[in-house]
Amino acid sequence: MTPLSADDGAWSEQLWHSVLTTGADPIIVIDETGTIVLVNPATLALFGYSEDDLIGSDVSMLMPEPHRSEHGEHIRRYLATGEAHVIAIGREVEARRADGSTFPVALAVSEVVTGEGHLFTGILHDLSRRQADEGRLRLANEALEQQVAERTAELERSLAELGRSNRDLEQFAYIVSHDLQAPLRNVRQGLELLNVHLARSIGRGFDDEAVELRDLVIEAVDTMEHLIHGMLSYSRSQRVSRPPVPVDLGHLAADVLRQLRLELEDAGVTVEAGELPTVIGDEIQLRQLVQNLLQNALKYRAPHRPPMIQFRAEETDGGWVFSVSDNGIGVDPEQHERIFELFSRAHPGYDGVGIGLALCQRIVERHGGTIWVESEPEHGATFSFTLPKVTEDQTSGNDA
Repeated sequence: MTPLSADDGAWSEQLWHSVLTTGADPIIVIDETGTIVLVNPATLALFGYSEDDLIGSDVSMLMPEPHRSEHGEHIRRYLATGEAHVIAIGREVEARRADGSTFPVALAVSEVVTGEGHLFTGILHDLSRRQADEGRLRLANEALEQQVAERTAELERSLAELGRSNRDLEQFAYIVSHDLQAPLRNVRQGLELLNVHLARSIGRGFDDEAVELRDLVIEAVDTMEHLIHGMLSYSRSQRVSRPPVPVDLGHLAADVLRQLRLELEDAGVTVEAGELPTVIGDEIQLRQLVQNLLQNALKYRAPHRPPMIQFRAEETDGGWVFSVSDNGIGVDPEQHERIFELFSRAHPGYDGVGIGLALCQRIVERHGGTIWVESEPEHGATFSFTLPKVTEDQTSGNDA
């Protein structure tokens, strides 16, 4: 093939012919009357016409109504006013095949002014596949949204059912615990009367077996009373709903320590309490939280070293982190999560029924915080919990 020079007229003609015949997208050239003067093979393949069908025909034959009837007027208006709707702008339009079916195309139009008038070249890109993909994607999204809605509704039903079950269980625990107190008091009073009766009838000389059996019964009654009291406290922590108020934890902790003064002095415990802030919450439950943690540190002190308890607060971006630390017998790391479960106990040899720390966790979570323990056996334990800060709205709302 002989190279063509830039000034050779055949150069531009052959280049245009090469682009026209090899273009993957339809290319259509029309004159200023809308008559088709040139098409490429991709046009014939897409629209289903022969070249003879198209050349010399009005380009509107490739358009559905109402565009077919309006196209001629659009060209005349453009030639008269220069107002373009497609030329040099591009847009998505509907096209019409020889079989009458329509499909979406992206249309770009350019203009060339010759000595014989205006010529318009349109390049079309079939959007059917994209539209089909969009349709499939839309259907997939709709199906996914439907599945999400169904799963969400199912989850909401499950949560509602779980909530009802929890309320029923708490109501049951409250009623059972409350109703057991009266017969248990009767058992204790009966034991005391029986002791008096036996002392009067056979004297105070019980044999060792009788004394042991009596002590076992009294111990069982004591355990049952502790268990019932703990169950009532646990169920009440969820049932009772009081408006939150500002609570000065410094004053609250000092009051709790005064109540525990005799126990702390008998055990020789040194207590160090730092600056404690004011928080928003249920004062009764927060008092129970602080008292339980202090009594827990007191109970599990190490017998071979002077016991010490520290109560500290540290401010963070999200609120406050409180810690109650001791130098007691500690907790095995394998028990760190389990000790917050109801009726779970890390040290079975000590008094208690395994409700105190579960109650602490429930109180903290009801106040929007979390609680955890850091400890190693024989190296003491630090129980930490978080509480949110007091906001200006909460303070002003309380003043109002």
